[in-house]
Formats: sequence, structure tokens, C-alpha cells
Amino acid sequence: MISRTFRFQEALIRRAETAVLRTAGLDGGHVSMTALLNTALERELARLEDELNAGEPFPANRGEFRRGRPIGS
Repeated sequence: MISRTFRFQEALIRRAETAVLRTAGLDGGHVSMTALLNTALERELARLEDELNAGEPFPANRGEFRRGRPIGS
């Protein structure tokens, strides 16, 4: 795994923390924020590939990922 820093809406993080605390011992729950976020990101990437790239993975980014303000802001 690699470490990254991201900014999230406070309410979203609080909901995620609560979900982890309430579901950690349940089937289908997550034992950590990392586990929850990895699962959520994997699902969203699969959706994007299915809907916007004919179900295929996007070509790998070979350069530096853009940092700073979002595109179009």
C-alpha cells in the first residue's frame, strides 16, 4: 500500500467513521477506514470503467498526477 493525503467533507468522514465503528464485527462491514475507502474506491472505479470505458480498465497514467485545483474550477 501507499500513503496519500486527501481532503474530505467533514460530514462524510463522520458518517464513514460511524459506519466503520458500527459494522466492524458484521459480515460485509469494514474493520478500518482504509478498508472502507479501498472498497468504495474500487466500486466507483469499476462503475466508471463499465459506464464510460466499455467495461475496460482505463489506460495507466504514465505521468505525474495533476495537483492543485480541480480541472474546470
